[in-house]
This record gives sequence, structure tokens and C-alpha cells, in this order.
Amino acid sequence: MRRLSLCLFALVFLVAACGHPLIPATYTTQPPAAKKHRTVTLNGPAAVPGGPVVGVDLYALSNYPTAMVEADGQRTLQYIKTVLKANAVGIVWDLYAPSRTSDTVHATANTLSPANVDILTEIAEQDGLKVFYRPLIFVSDRPRAPWEGKITPASPSRWFDSYYRAELPYLRAAQQFGVSEFVAETEMHAMNANPGWTVFYRRIAKVYHGVVSSASWDGDFFPPTGHLQHLSALGMDMYEKAPHLAASAPEAKVLTAFESFFNTMPKAVLARTTIQEMGIEARSGAYQDPPNLEAAGALDERVQANWFTAACQAVRKYDMRGVFFWKVDLTDNPAFPASSLSTFEGKLGAKAIAGCASILASPAN
Repeated sequence: MRRLSLCLFALVFLVAACGHPLIPATYTTQPPAAKKHRTVTLNGPAAVPGGPVVGVDLYALSNYPTAMVEADGQRTLQYIKTVLKANAVGIVWDLYAPSRTSDTVHATANTLSPANVDILTEIAEQDGLKVFYRPLIFVSDRPRAPWEGKITPASPSRWFDSYYRAELPYLRAAQQFGVSEFVAETEMHAMNANPGWTVFYRRIAKVYHGVVSSASWDGDFFPPTGHLQHLSALGMDMYEKAPHLAASAPEAKVLTAFESFFNTMPKAVLARTTIQEMGIEARSGAYQDPPNLEAAGALDERVQANWFTAACQAVRKYDMRGVFFWKVDLTDNPAFPASSLSTFEGKLGAKAIAGCASILASPAN
């Protein structure tokens, strides 16, 4: 389930006392290059051009001032490109629902504005990164349980119209900049069987002509259910539990666990699938319940690294579309990583992400 560290989001701003050897000496902050707007129309298949992507989610917790977005975006995107060796970034921000039963989805003062998304897109594209957009929905009256998966509006038709209008400025930006993919919904579990998605996706396709996909809750992916069955490009958030794994199981055992998940899926489904969100704490025992931030356990960086490496190996073995690692916050300074166990910056988890590209480039087994 999504959002390692949403309930404890304040922890991401705690920093370590010194730098880390995973940050190379060449890592510096450069001023943003001049903006170059362009219009690109994408009409391609679900397959990502250039092969499977190694992506990192860049998450904006709020709508920061323009100068801050430019400076922080330059720093974090350079880190994603040069240190993590990713070839794609998922720009992620929050839209808001007043409650689970509300018929509205809207932007607030904390929602990254379309203009700020533009800035990040320009920097990412200048860095040679493929760009995905992925708005989330934060349920405002449930700050400790804000999961959009429980949204059940009183009037689904009004909800779909509101959700579309909330995404519309970003769809227009995606079309203008020719972004690689728009992930139009994330983990909408309770709405999964609603027939309104058909009209919703048709409306999106009239504005943005690139690849449109979803990021389903993993419980709705094994196998795809509801409207997810009919999407040409699938996505899923990978937080499957592996209770049979030992607290500090080695890499080979973790890969076996991943194979037990994906071996149940048809090859044609996996070929359409991107892991849109992949995260786990660097904690002994985290394999048993990856999204649980409240479980006890000592720091064990190998757990996070093994989980990430296994994900890359699974993407390669099953010819999936790629994987995105959760997350780098827009305001992070990776040279001084946050101390939370879910953070991969400055840990072996970052080294595992950096090795993912070579795994995906290796011959299939």
C-alpha cells in the first residue's frame, strides 16, 4: 500500500550529521537552464521507448515557491540521474478529497501547481530523464489514514467529473511537454469496479495523447480486477508481504519471494506492467510487512537493498515495463540524508537502485 512515510512525513526532514560516501565528489547543484517550451504529441504503444525504465518517484509534499522548486528540483533530479543512475522520474504530488464519501477532488495550497510541475519537467527533460506524472489523492479528514483506496463517493458521476477537472491542467502540461506517461489514478481500490472509469479515460485521451495508465493497489493486481483488466498500460504499487522470509533473508531468497508473486501472472499482463511504486524500510524484519512503519526492528540496510535488487531482477525476468522507487522528496538534500529507515538516500538501497540499470540491460534468463 502506498506511502511509506506519509503518516510519519515529518521524519523526512530530519537529517544526518554528515555526508555519505554514496554521494560522489562530482555531485553539485547547478542553476536551472533556460526554459524551452515545446509541444509533442505521443501516439505510441504501451511499451516504454528504449526498454524498461529505472525510475525514481520525486514527491512534492507542498506547493513551494518557484525559486525553491527550481533550486531543489535541480539538486534532486541531478541526484536521481547521476547517483541513482535512473533514466526516468515520476513527478508525484497530492490532490485532496475532503472525506472518503465526498464527491470532489481538488487542489489546495499544498498541491504542486501546474507551473511548478512545468519547472520540474523542464529540468528533468534537460537531464535526459523520461518523465511520468502521477497525482495522488490525500483524504483530508483522515490524516493518519489518508489512503485513497477507501474513497467511495456518494455520487460517482460527480466525483469522476471533479477528478477529471482537478487533473486537467496537468494533462495539458503533459501534452505540451510530451511526457512519457500519465498515471491517472493510484490505488483506487474501492472504486475499481465502477463503470465510470471508461468515460474518465476517454476524456483524458482527448487532452493527453501519450500513454495513460494506473497504479493499482497490489491486492487488485494479482490478478488485475475491475477496470484494470482493460487498460493497455498497467501499473501497480508493490508492497506484497513475504511472511515466510527470515528477518534478514539474503538476496537469493528475496528474489524467490518475488518470483512466487509474479509467477502467478500471465506473461501478457506482465509485459504491460510497470511497478509504479516500490519501497521498504532498511529494517530487520521489514520483508514481512513492507508498508508498516511502526514495526520494531534494528537498522539493516541489506533488507532494503535486497528488496530493491529483487524488484529489478523480476522486471528483467518477466519483461515488465520498468520500476519506480519510492521516493526522493523534492526538498531533500541527499548529501545529508534523512534518518528515517524508509529513506534510501545514503544507504545500500541507493546503491541497489544505481545497479538496477545494469540488471535490466543484462540478457534474460
